[in-house]
Amino acid sequence: MTDHVAVIAGNKQICTGVALDYRPLPDRDPLPDNETAFDALVTRHYKLFREAMRDDVAFLRSVEDPPSIANYDRIVKNLRHAIQHDDTPQEKVFYANWTRGRPWKSAAQDLWDAAEKALSDLARISSTVRRNPKWTMKWRDCALVESGTVFDAVCRDLGARFGRGIRLRLLGNVDHRRRRIPAGADVRTAVAQLCVQEITAAQDLSLPVPHYEILDRLGLLGAHNARTALLMAYSISAATGLTGEAFLQRVEQTWEVGTS
Repeated sequence: MTDHVAVIAGNKQICTGVALDYRPLPDRDPLPDNETAFDALVTRHYKLFREAMRDDVAFLRSVEDPPSIANYDRIVKNLRHAIQHDDTPQEKVFYANWTRGRPWKSAAQDLWDAAEKALSDLARISSTVRRNPKWTMKWRDCALVESGTVFDAVCRDLGARFGRGIRLRLLGNVDHRRRRIPAGADVRTAVAQLCVQEITAAQDLSLPVPHYEILDRLGLLGAHNARTALLMAYSISAATGLTGEAFLQRVEQTWEVGTS
């Protein structure tokens, strides 16, 4: 199983120069023998196929889309949503039908079988793409605007580093927001801007004085541009380390220059 994903990852690296960042699936043996273990397995499949591999799966399906891939996607989506969400009655029914009246190992075996067929087909398609210069170029173009690729490039520009958990959380925010990028926009530039915003917002910044003292000093309490002034104040705090009256004076001077 993991070999199929490794083939896809290797072909992606060769074609695009971009790594496929994924957490390998667990060993197939032993199969889960209770609901908790089965649900954990579903989550691992979901995170691999519908999160880590999502962009690559979408591209490879644009080249060829055998039924095995759509079938596995449907299974993983329905099982996972049934576990995670209370307002998904259709998925709840699907989960019940999938697991009812048989051992958990049997339910897991069928999930693995569906994954085997889908990932095997995806590995085959990725090898076809690797041998075709036209499709190789298209895969590279797709990879260059992936949120993870852009995020890592922006991190290098900003000298920022995050642990895996925080990185995934910030990437989730970027992915959610990129859906609102209008058609025809420069996607890479727009995604880079979203990454900058998320990375900057994730910094552990603080002000040396209460926020209302800054706004009162600038005459901006309740003003529409109060948040802009605080963003400036955070930057000054991070850059200078000033405190107290010296900090307030610098903020006031900078605001006067910036708004003149």
